[in-house]
Amino acid sequence: MRVIKARAALLSDYEVLQLLKDSEAEQKEDARIRKESGADLAEDDNEVPTNLRTIQFETITSLSQGFRPCSIQNAQHIHSFKQMLYDRGYVVPDANILEGAVGLTKAERLQLVNHAPASVVELHTLIEELGQRMSDEQIDDILHCVSSCLPIPTEGASAAPVMETSYAPMSEDAVDRPDMGMEEFHAAEEEDAFPEEHFEHETAGAGMDQDDDE
Repeated sequence: MRVIKARAALLSDYEVLQLLKDSEAEQKEDARIRKESGADLAEDDNEVPTNLRTIQFETITSLSQGFRPCSIQNAQHIHSFKQMLYDRGYVVPDANILEGAVGLTKAERLQLVNHAPASVVELHTLIEELGQRMSDEQIDDILHCVSSCLPIPTEGASAAPVMETSYAPMSEDAVDRPDMGMEEFHAAEEEDAFPEEHFEHETAGAGMDQDDDE
């Protein structure tokens, strides 16, 4: 698979799960309507490919496991967490962090949402050079933000509860940057310091025999 367009936005596991659930529900409803109308589903060009349905099912099943934070999160949890990080000064442009400013990059904030770390050990696995970039008090403060805003799965959880709330897709502004309308907030909207270049996905071992020619 060749990816031509660079990343447009960062999506949390919660958003991916809800988008897939909404997509699956729409497909089922569309199939029901076409069946009632007498359309031949086998020959319908709008029929969703079987392999896509398989990917959707497996991804939904994986993200719905009870040990995954996204299975018990909602949009308000994520917004409140981002708001608290901003209020405490951890939401700064990635470029400033590269220059030594204290804060969390976009990717690190997303990792915190996806994993909801409950200990310093977990936090070290998600934030690069945590001990060098932040003091013990700041580390404890970040963990406080997580525990205060994000639900943390209980040990041994395996089955996800049913999400009854409807999903409204959140923009990058809603998930990655809280909506505050402050001058300091706009300063955090600078270009990502870690842009993704165009890249290609190839099958394992592809091109290995051509190394000598290159």
